[in-house]
Amino acid sequence: FLSLKTKTGICLLQDGNQEPFKVRLHLAKDILMIQEQDVICVSGEPFYSGERTVTIRRQTVGGFGLSIKGGAEHNIPVVISKISKEQRAELSGLLFIGDAILQINGINVRKCRHEEVVQVLRNAGEEVTLTVSFLKRAPAFLKLPLNEDCACAPSDQSSGTSSPLCDSGLHLNYHPNNTDTLSCSSWPASPGLRWEKRWCDLRLIPLLHSRFSQYLPGSDLCRQNAFQVIAVDGVCSGIIQCLSAEDCIDWLQAIASNISNLTKHNIKKINRNFPVNQQIVYMGWTEEREQDSLQDRMYTPKFLALRGSSLYKFLAPPVTTWDWTRAEKTFSVYEIMCKILK
Repeated sequence: FLSLKTKTGICLLQDGNQEPFKVRLHLAKDILMIQEQDVICVSGEPFYSGERTVTIRRQTVGGFGLSIKGGAEHNIPVVISKISKEQRAELSGLLFIGDAILQINGINVRKCRHEEVVQVLRNAGEEVTLTVSFLKRAPAFLKLPLNEDCACAPSDQSSGTSSPLCDSGLHLNYHPNNTDTLSCSSWPASPGLRWEKRWCDLRLIPLLHSRFSQYLPGSDLCRQNAFQVIAVDGVCSGIIQCLSAEDCIDWLQAIASNISNLTKHNIKKINRNFPVNQQIVYMGWTEEREQDSLQDRMYTPKFLALRGSSLYKFLAPPVTTWDWTRAEKTFSVYEIMCKILK
């Protein structure tokens, strides 16, 4: 293999009708890995991701050390958006930014509005037990910072109002009717489980014979900062959105380079089974448009292979020797004329 590319970076993935969410791409020599963040158990239990129950205590300064966003008014649970350093939430090692709060002291808050969850936390007492689960595909507004443009009222105002778009956290420090100093007793005993936030494989795209494109399927409309990769078995990466057009080009060039090298290596292996006058010279994906005025812009992916004196057109790459007899169409090279269309 020559000029093999390895590359890792953060992008957004548009998968179906869902809102784009953050993923990590890792390009290896023969595979494109798409990963999403999850919180997994790494000790004390078999590897799994799921609900966790965490007990934390308030501190005199900083309270639980949590900020939250979201709520039922946005069809998502309330999510931990910030964890203060050196606060109990962080030191417990069991809570993570992106955790959805499912229960508070046994109270189901999955379908509660933002302000309702705020009130439950306000009145939870010195110690609170949270049942949480990592929300891997949080809506984009959960990443909005708390700033001067934020529409929510300051949490120390008498109204007590808060916004699901902003970090609600300061008013979780203490019960407003309790001015006594709160206890900072020892930590709750750990159940022996250790959790970590990791990048986990969401989708694996084998690169051999895969195709990729910046164009909307079936059209000549090009996406500026996005592309998709489709494996030979039909598994699709989804629409990968890059941070810039330059970043998109870098990814496409790296993926193209690895596919090209894999193809050349595969051709060498296949050619061992063919005589010299029937060797494969080239193979790869292209887009075909029929000369039909009703569907003038409709394109269909086709796989072309130049072998010996013939040009083969397939619906899918030939894998076995028998596949070469099932080409959609075969042209004799000395009987065709090629024209470059601009």
